Amino acid sequence: MKSLKTIQKTLRVFQILTKIIMILTFLWAGLAALGMLSAMVWQRGGIVIGANREWLQALAKTSEPDGMTAFFLAQTIQALADGTLLAFAYYYLKLEQADGTPFTQRGARQIRSLGIRTIVLSVVACIVIAAIGAAFGLPLDAVENRGLVYAVAMGVLLILASLVLRYGAELDGRQ
Repeated sequence: MKSLKTIQKTLRVFQILTKIIMILTFLWAGLAALGMLSAMVWQRGGIVIGANREWLQALAKTSEPDGMTAFFLAQTIQALADGTLLAFAYYYLKLEQADGTPFTQRGARQIRSLGIRTIVLSVVACIVIAAIGAAFGLPLDAVENRGLVYAVAMGVLLILASLVLRYGAELDGRQ
């Protein structure tokens, strides 16, 4: 039972960290959307009060309004995908804390679902971001992609972990 208490405390810490990172990710999505809108206004010769153009250009690594728009749009999409995955992870961790153990059939299903969602959302976000780059006529390396291979590997690992959790639930006789 000492190991279960350690697991529960560790997962509680991860639940708190997941919530903090999720909030920060959604905050970044909003800020990136504002950066994109600012670039669009500047492209049309407008003025954005309170936005530091030089800072946004340095962040986007370009002074071209199209490049800035594409960069911040891609950042918004990636942050929304990441935030959504973090929300699902937080939901799992909340359920796990309520159950008192990760070894439940419901928990195993949630982890498997999180693994599938990780793979699907990462692939979709990558495709959309590549399409944005192509639509703006940017080279492939100009629009960031945050490691599709790692996301797919994480999804596969989550699916494998769900099998271990399901087996533990069967041994424990939990639903």
